[in-house]
Amino acid sequence: MRLEKISILSIGLAMLLFQVAPLSGRAGTLSSAAGVDSFNDASGHDLSPEVDFLWAFAVTSVRDGKIDTQPITRDMVLKSGDQIKMMVDLCKRCFVYVFHYNQRDGVKLLFPGELQQFDMDYEPERRYYIPPGESWFRLDENPGREVFYLVASAKRLDELEKAYLRHESAGAPLKAETAKALVDKIRELRKEHRELGSPAERPVSIGGVLRGFEKGRDPNRFDIAAFAVEIMSPGLVARTYTIEHK
Repeated sequence: MRLEKISILSIGLAMLLFQVAPLSGRAGTLSSAAGVDSFNDASGHDLSPEVDFLWAFAVTSVRDGKIDTQPITRDMVLKSGDQIKMMVDLCKRCFVYVFHYNQRDGVKLLFPGELQQFDMDYEPERRYYIPPGESWFRLDENPGREVFYLVASAKRLDELEKAYLRHESAGAPLKAETAKALVDKIRELRKEHRELGSPAERPVSIGGVLRGFEKGRDPNRFDIAAFAVEIMSPGLVARTYTIEHK
């Protein structure tokens, strides 16, 4: 179920108008005073959003001869040949990780491209596409479950990075074990931070487009930044997107 990277320079996209309501946190709420966003924890104390970034996750599919691009905001069923792409844009400096996992290939770090990028090429107010440029990932002909983990923190997650490096360097007999350890680490981080105000999500306007239908000047190109939402949290963000690859 390996993801194949392809380019879509000449694909014409047919976009559907859609709208997604902002998510409300289970343990905290988002408020705004004098234009400054803040969170309230379970005790009512104000918490500043240490994590703040724009996130987009989209899929392009061909169904009945029609090309459709839409955001991935929840677990979905997709088919071989569907193409996916993501975008990260930091509103303030924080550390965002995107992992892909399936049983056949183990865990792959999709963003950053390598951990050294945090020290060399990583700054706010810049769009980072996954994969870079105009390429998209394509679901190959091996069906199964594809899981994507989005993790973000105000500080680098050293233990998570070490778990990934152990998986990367492990021999074939240990790949399954080290992949499980890495996924368990993500779940552990999410559990440790659940007492803080939950991440909030809100629509954003990029280039005059409010998260949705975009009338691009070039009908053969589509910028998934039009689907972006702003994710804010006083602590750690950990989300899981499960794709049933048919």
